[in-house]
Amino acid sequence: DRWYPSSKICHCCGAIKKNLKLSDRLYRCACGYIEDRDFNASLNLRDAVTYEVA
Repeated sequence: DRWYPSSKICHCCGAIKKNLKLSDRLYRCACGYIEDRDFNASLNLRDAVTYEVA
């Protein structure tokens, strides 16, 4: 899906952070997971079961 929210999903617990702004460069989740936003997104894309490359 073109709009897969890879940068808004916590790679650790799977929670979705809907209010994440583009200016937020660190992903901070309530579960305690903290990571660079882009790295978090890359982990989510790597592990996505339904993600397809066109």
